[in-house]
Amino acid sequence: MKQSQLIKEGDAEEKLISYKNLDKCPYCSGKIVKRGVRKKKFEEVQIYYCKKCDKRFTSQITKNKTYPLRIILDSLTYHNKLYSFEEISNLIEYKYGIKISSQTISRWLLEYKKYLPFLRMREFIIKNYSRKDLVEESKLIHQQVYDFKFHRAKTDLILNEEFRHSKFKPLKDFLELVSTECPHQIFREKQERASEKKNDFDLNQVKIIPKKSSASNFANFVVQAVNNNKERHEVLEEFMIFNDSVTIAIEVPVLLDFDDLNHYKFELNFDIPFSLKEEEYLTGHIDLIQIRNGSIYIMDFKPSAKKEKPIAQLTLYALALSRLTGIRLYHFKCAWFDSENYFEFFPLHVVYKINKKRLPKSQKRLELKNEN
Repeated sequence: MKQSQLIKEGDAEEKLISYKNLDKCPYCSGKIVKRGVRKKKFEEVQIYYCKKCDKRFTSQITKNKTYPLRIILDSLTYHNKLYSFEEISNLIEYKYGIKISSQTISRWLLEYKKYLPFLRMREFIIKNYSRKDLVEESKLIHQQVYDFKFHRAKTDLILNEEFRHSKFKPLKDFLELVSTECPHQIFREKQERASEKKNDFDLNQVKIIPKKSSASNFANFVVQAVNNNKERHEVLEEFMIFNDSVTIAIEVPVLLDFDDLNHYKFELNFDIPFSLKEEEYLTGHIDLIQIRNGSIYIMDFKPSAKKEKPIAQLTLYALALSRLTGIRLYHFKCAWFDSENYFEFFPLHVVYKINKKRLPKSQKRLELKNEN
């Protein structure tokens, strides 16, 4: 929907805008306030008002749509979970009390095709995987509940589709074991989280690259369906793992321990400006893992991405996943995004300093002794 498109409601103009522009008036950049709702058949749409220019507008992209966007999102996702149209209709009716037809679902698949790159994989996957084997998922009861999901079928296709991705098979092996072998007791204990490490690293050699990304397009589409910040996170992750063509896992638990850190510091000479004791761990949960363009991407959705720099957090996630899988850090990239912005960097540039002299083994042993 183009931002220039106008609609009429009463005596005032109402403008349809995207989620990312709701911090200010799209006409004059003035401050906006909520001003009533517009009732539709199955939902109420929030209307915003600007006192400066006297305009009203709504954020919903489903103008002239009978059904709420959340129902559309769920229907698209159910389709890529390999449900039939009849099953989707029944699931939507059970969840929302609203009946939709097969023709409606079919129309949505065509209309929102640009948000469904998984469709190019679906025909092959439905012939080779049952719905049961499609995705491995489990609820991880750590200090809060995390819905871990690993898309087995998509991962197999990505690894086999391009030779350069075949070296990432250890990542698949690790993800297969998360549900059964994750050391839950460590995550349930009071451990320092990777997200708490903010300013420890020297970032002088780190190049942050802003890009246009499909991840931001997904976010701008999906987050308009929910108002609660926590739900936005969950709905976006769920939509991407089932509907894009590169996200293979969400809410993945990772950890770094004493031996991991010493390996990086004293064997690889990485510049890591903190230490751990023998019984300490750094823990965290990766929002999304993608495989694309010959790299493994560690992704984090941040609602205000332009104001944040979670470089330390994402670097630690990459270090942890590299150790857990045995895949070199060279093959990892990290990124964070919202509905408008996307930034990426190489975690290797954070910890590997080109001019750093290699320590003699005697000094390594002395520093390791001091760590203990």
